[in-house]
Parts: sequence; structure tokens; C-alpha cells
Amino acid sequence: MQTEIGRKIKIAFVDDSLLQRTLMKIAVVNHEAFDLSFNCSNGLELLKELERTADLPDVCLADLHMPIMNGHEAALHIRDKYPSIKLFGYTTTDNVLELERFKANGALFIFDKTNPRMTLEEIKFWFNDDI
Repeated sequence: MQTEIGRKIKIAFVDDSLLQRTLMKIAVVNHEAFDLSFNCSNGLELLKELERTADLPDVCLADLHMPIMNGHEAALHIRDKYPSIKLFGYTTTDNVLELERFKANGALFIFDKTNPRMTLEEIKFWFNDDI
């Protein structure tokens, strides 16, 4: 299955946890609507990848708490330099102030890390709704 625009949604995933990166990679590979553009361990690594590519991802799913460059900082850079990328958060935090700050910095929605497959389904919905 492909999106309404006739191609797969290119997604960049950013999380310092190797386990989370592996789980999301498996979920993306097994989802007919997505292609994994990047699977990065922090925001700085993602920004370097974005600078090197001419084929930007459609979506970025970023963890909030990461070393080197966290989700807050990465969100600001993506919002300002790559406004075509739809940014979503992916975290276990329930700190309302942090979540609000993440959204203020550019995250459209923030998902809990409990179900990668469901997260992809929700992102597909948001993407196809052309927010």
C-alpha cells in the first residue's frame, strides 16, 4: 500500500536507544507505507544527514531526551531549516512543560514509545491528512 500521493512516506527516526532504533527499523521495514531514510542516534547526527541529502524525508520522528543534541534543539533546527519535514516527538516523558516546549519548537504531535506500529499508523493518518 502506498500513500495518496503514490509513493511511500520517507521517515527519519532519531533516538539514542539502540533498542528503540532497532524496533522502529523493524516496524518501518514491515510497513507498506514507509521507507526509512535515516536512523540516527541524536539530533546532530540527523542534521548532518539532512545537510548531505537532496532527498529529504517527509517525516521525522524524534526522541526528546538524547545526548549531544536533544529533541528540543533538533526540532528548532528542523522547523527553521527544513519546514517541509513534518516533525513528531517520540518519548516516555510525561512532563507537561517539556511536552509543550517540544510542540512549541515544532513537533506536531508527540507519541509515547509503547507501540511503534501504532505510531506509524498515526503518522500515516497525519501525513495523508496533509496538515
